[in-house]
Amino acid sequence: MNINTALQATGQQTEVVTDAIREHETRMTEWEFHPIAVRLNQLYDQLNAVFFANALPRAVIAIGPDLITRYGYYRLGRDDIGARHRIHLNTRHFGRPESAVAVTLLHEMIHLYQDKYCRPAHRARYHNKQFVQMAAERGIHSQLGSGRTISVHPSLQVRLAVMGFSAFRPMLAGADDSAIAKPLRKVMWHCTCGQEFWADRGIVVSATCGRCRSAFEYGDSQTAVAINGTHGAVYTPPANPMCPDGQKVG
Repeated sequence: MNINTALQATGQQTEVVTDAIREHETRMTEWEFHPIAVRLNQLYDQLNAVFFANALPRAVIAIGPDLITRYGYYRLGRDDIGARHRIHLNTRHFGRPESAVAVTLLHEMIHLYQDKYCRPAHRARYHNKQFVQMAAERGIHSQLGSGRTISVHPSLQVRLAVMGFSAFRPMLAGADDSAIAKPLRKVMWHCTCGQEFWADRGIVVSATCGRCRSAFEYGDSQTAVAINGTHGAVYTPPANPMCPDGQKVG
């Protein structure tokens, strides 16, 4: 599939409201985040081609302040203006390097892919094993449960640098660059077959999975799913959307 055909296929999935908002963002030259919006929308298209074979529709990329405890989020379901796919990037953390903000965008794009094609059961399974595996395949070593980025594969950093997103230059000069320290009130317990549930921190759970009969294990902030993080070096997205278990969807 050539690039024009791929972009046409992407456009066919995209809602009119999304294209209208994107055009508005890129034309509002007096807006303080206009240059960043142009770059991030272009980056979205590049990441969609490289890591998702243009399987994602274009998304609304909202740029503005948000809770200090998160770098960004993907909105599940329609937002307050009816847009179906929206990614919000938190300007309160735009003092981070450009590549770190780009990794956040890719993280949220994985949520979009999972929402569209793999359909996680509910919000509590937002950063489940399926998400962690998809992130690892693309070069992001992500924490099960919290979704915290533990490390980024050098090959992904190189790709982002080639796309113009520096690991040394801040996304917005003078903005806050402090890391998030997220105090989790609940922690995830999981079994070997992937069943998961949350329990209050400090509570010891003694239970076995009714499906695989293995004991549930505590997934604290130092625990991550053992997935080969080097996948990002050679990862090629499938021609058709796939979930990590190999099942074609959509």
